[in-house]
Amino acid sequence: MMIAARLREAQNTDGGFGPRPGLSSEPEPTALATIALDDARGRTWLGELQVSDGSVPLDAASVVNDSATAFAAIAFEAGGERERALDHLEATLARSVGSSSDVPHDASVHGWAWTEGTFGWVDPTARAVLALRLFRPGVPAIDDGIGMLRDRETVGGGWNYGNRVVLGDDLWPYAQTTAAAMVALQHADPELEGRGVSTLRRLWREERDGGLSVALATAALRLHGDDDAEISQRAVFELFERTAFIGDVVTLAWSAIATGPALSRLVVTP
Repeated sequence: MMIAARLREAQNTDGGFGPRPGLSSEPEPTALATIALDDARGRTWLGELQVSDGSVPLDAASVVNDSATAFAAIAFEAGGERERALDHLEATLARSVGSSSDVPHDASVHGWAWTEGTFGWVDPTARAVLALRLFRPGVPAIDDGIGMLRDRETVGGGWNYGNRVVLGDDLWPYAQTTAAAMVALQHADPELEGRGVSTLRRLWREERDGGLSVALATAALRLHGDDDAEISQRAVFELFERTAFIGDVVTLAWSAIATGPALSRLVVTP
């Protein structure tokens, strides 16, 4: 496949992948590319980056972002590296922040954050829920994550990045975050999923110039067996032919996953 071949070309000599070809390797593009390509060198790079607490972090000097750990857990083969990554996910739920009239939410559920010790957000929560549901179904942290996604659903369905209401205004959903949540919520809550799929059918068309949004939407729609996935998949191919996603490795990886056999690695069984 052309997309997978272009992704393969972006691999660095150290075995990892950067945000774009030629840039230094980072955990998120490497983990996603490793899932897409089932790449042994990518797994080795991730394993060498994994630290003692099981996380696979991006150290940005002033902050350490550990949110790629969930993708790394999926990229790793069964064994110690994966188990340590899953241990980290179970142990690092987001910090509890009290609800307020300005930003109301259910403070009893936490989800996961972009970096340890901060408030939970939709995208890292969806990643962690997916990894745990794939490899440790039934652990209590999954219920917390699903509860957080249920609480943060925007009015009418779909997800914004964080909360559903801020300063009295209902926030609107985005295709990328809605798709990420839907990938994690396979067979978890039929009514929640039904609203999410319905919303996603609209959102990916509204955001069809965004390669990552359309690729993630295609993955989510295919995982939910929705007929709209055939149309969104064609949009992925058309965007790739027209733009090559401007070399964005995360978009290339998600596109390869969404349109190829690697999607089977994200299937959560009922």
